[in-house]
Amino acid sequence: MSTPIISRPSSLKMARSPIFYTGKNNALANDSLDSMSIDLKIWSGATAPSSNNYELSKPYSVDEVINFEISNLIRGEFLHDFDIYNGTGYDLSPEGEVLWVNATGSWTYSNNGAAPVSAPHTTGTTYKFLAVDGWSNKLNPHNTEYTSVQMAVARKRYVLASNYEMLAIYNTDDFASITISWNNGDSDTFYETDGTTSAPPLATSSDSKYRVIYAGVGPANLEANAGLDNLIKPSTHSDGDWYDVILKDSLGATLATIRYELTCEPKYTPYQVAFVNRYGVADFITFFKLSTEQGNFTGEQYNRSIYQDGFTSSSLQTAKYQDFNINSRNSITMNTGWVEEAYADVIEDILMSEQVAVLLDGTWVAASPNRGSIDYQKEVNEKLINYTLSFEIAFNERSLIR
Repeated sequence: MSTPIISRPSSLKMARSPIFYTGKNNALANDSLDSMSIDLKIWSGATAPSSNNYELSKPYSVDEVINFEISNLIRGEFLHDFDIYNGTGYDLSPEGEVLWVNATGSWTYSNNGAAPVSAPHTTGTTYKFLAVDGWSNKLNPHNTEYTSVQMAVARKRYVLASNYEMLAIYNTDDFASITISWNNGDSDTFYETDGTTSAPPLATSSDSKYRVIYAGVGPANLEANAGLDNLIKPSTHSDGDWYDVILKDSLGATLATIRYELTCEPKYTPYQVAFVNRYGVADFITFFKLSTEQGNFTGEQYNRSIYQDGFTSSSLQTAKYQDFNINSRNSITMNTGWVEEAYADVIEDILMSEQVAVLLDGTWVAASPNRGSIDYQKEVNEKLINYTLSFEIAFNERSLIR
């Protein structure tokens, strides 16, 4: 006796890589899977919508297997907001950055040649899963479930003391607290702004915003956090000092460690860049060294009719070839300064990201990195590693009505 089986996604999935619902019924020689449908719901928050986002069906199978790839349908629902960067304490992820996905439906099949049977393959929301706007690399082609607490590639973070920078955390049942520990031994638990609690928001919440959270552990965030002891605020330390952000479980065991190094730049104007990283969350990097801004000007001309007769002549100040629709789309070329070899993954994240912004005069402005080939540098070859990237601002310098 044989009935169909189904393969479903489980939390946490990266929606810029394939996500499959697959039904199959081929255990016995005369088994068949004749059709299959999926009613797909995608939502942010705690409550599923009453109507379906998508309704899919296939009235055929291949070798008694029916497959639905749904990642592109999920991707259209994501929203991102870099304005969370200056929070203190723990902040929930922005609305639309983490989504619940649930698929119910039915199939028609034959059990080893018996009369066709129609039945639901899934009901309710027992098998809903979380999705983020991330991607899995070539070493994980099946886009397996993500389980780590840290939602950024491992690297030392070089920061100005004035930098605001949030750290994204997958808020699993394992994650319980953060310790801030400086290189001179100063250490304390990371507290909410009011100083009354160190516990993160409940990971068991049915609200998707609670499942990925942000901690304000950048130097300026720590400085603004009224709940922290002064010993672990950057103002009591010097450029060149560093501190570790240690993510811990309920037993005090370390889940991940992220190092922040206070960096001085007396000559150049650093630029801070935000991007949605490979884990589908906001991430930050500061470019410290030489930067140049370019104006890329465009315009059009038309051949103007200039009135002349036997008594008058046109003014040479009135152009025969008249310019109009002139604008510029500026670009900025930036250098990271000396970084460690692990920054190859960060540069890849930026160039793979579809959401990038540059902090200009206190406002995040969308930008597009100029993509192409790049050499991922190694210390054994380069000795000192520096990356140069160019970003085109995603707006014209002059706003046009049309």
